[in-house]
Amino acid sequence: MSTVAKGCIVAVTCLLIVSMVSWNIQLHRQQVITKDELPKTNDQLLKDHQEWKTQVNSQINQLKNEIQHERRKRSIKSPPIVKNGGTTYTYWGRSTCPNNKSTTTVYSGIVGGSWYTSHGGAANYVCLPRNPQWNKYGTGGTTTGMYGTEFEELNGVFGTKNADTFNNHDVVCAVCHVRSRSSQIMVPARRECYQGWTKEYEGYLVAAHDGHHGRTMFVCVDHDPNADPKGYEDKNGALMYKVLATCGSLPCPNYTNARELTCVVCTK
Repeated sequence: MSTVAKGCIVAVTCLLIVSMVSWNIQLHRQQVITKDELPKTNDQLLKDHQEWKTQVNSQINQLKNEIQHERRKRSIKSPPIVKNGGTTYTYWGRSTCPNNKSTTTVYSGIVGGSWYTSHGGAANYVCLPRNPQWNKYGTGGTTTGMYGTEFEELNGVFGTKNADTFNNHDVVCAVCHVRSRSSQIMVPARRECYQGWTKEYEGYLVAAHDGHHGRTMFVCVDHDPNADPKGYEDKNGALMYKVLATCGSLPCPNYTNARELTCVVCTK
């Protein structure tokens, strides 16, 4: 081997040794934490911890919001049954209340009111029980009368599921108690309840005749009423007529002149 070749081999070998030593020094420096670098590392750890704590608190608050939202949904879907309350309504035209788990019949009866041409007396219909209880009686003096109530000119409006005819028949009624709900309303000119309310029954509005002296409240008679089989004679008393929409001060549309007004009884 020539002297030149040997010199090249020695130079290359020396260069490799110097490179390896330099690399080891750099590696060692990366593994050692100097005093100047130590505060920076602590600050970074503190910053990382704070970020982690913020993320955990954010996740906890999100879970709390989801739990509250779920509780509100369940309370809307499953309202608690009112154990010692509820609400009542009069079921005009029917002798028994709807057959469901939450409704019971308090009593069934007949509809009473003032004579249809009286200038005085009461201005409402009442549901009289069939088994009255008396206290003192026969005392004399000026009085007012309580009469039975008859349907008038209602054929063709009500359904014939429970009776073939209604004219001059006495009107029956029932008082119903709903255990699971605490409020009730009668909505005129509607067949369905508004959102959030439960339909008890639907029917037609009735009241006294425009031409009679006596005035009554508007009540909602079931669309398939019962007719009292014993009370079919034309004896008058308080009377019930269908109610028609009359355009003018009543806006038309959406109302239509001379149409029978519907109604619905709702609870919540």
